[in-house]
Amino acid sequence: MKKLILFLPIILLASCGGDDTPKEKPKPIALTPDDVGYYMQMIVADHAGPKAQLWLDDKSKPIWFVDVRDAITFTRTPEEADNIAVIYAHDMAKNPDYRNVKDIWVELDKAVFVIKSRKKGGMGMPETIPFSDKKIAEEYIKANGGELVNSAAEITDEYLHSMGDMSEMDPNDRMKCGGSMKCGSKKER
Repeated sequence: MKKLILFLPIILLASCGGDDTPKEKPKPIALTPDDVGYYMQMIVADHAGPKAQLWLDDKSKPIWFVDVRDAITFTRTPEEADNIAVIYAHDMAKNPDYRNVKDIWVELDKAVFVIKSRKKGGMGMPETIPFSDKKIAEEYIKANGGELVNSAAEITDEYLHSMGDMSEMDPNDRMKCGGSMKCGSKKER
């Protein structure tokens, strides 16, 4: 009996170890004119094409990315945080205007992607363009070229690190303000 009394507090303490209840995923938030991209520290909203917001378990605000490919690269970089709660990207199935995407988001894990299309990411690099609807992604490929990829996991590191040819890019697809580097200043908005 004495042994049981001695072990009872230990058993009770061990059962209080932590809350195993899964946390609710943060919801996507609207992109503001002041949100800055993680890698380039540039104003995210000034760039055309889909963007991404990555939520970490221990943060109350997302990390923003000027393009989706950088968010995927973040997940594969050993030096970056690995406590990712969720990643959202602009859903291009519901955003027909590549230069002026609206705050309509898809979870990265639920998207299909178009890669190697004529449309480039916000920084002029090859983009991974997310779609919630595979049929719309296939229609996009007919109009803009590219290849369909069924998940972010299928996108190769080689593609993510490729530079592409920025000389062929329309500057209006790089920055919403016509390619001007001044569009990031608040006076220009």
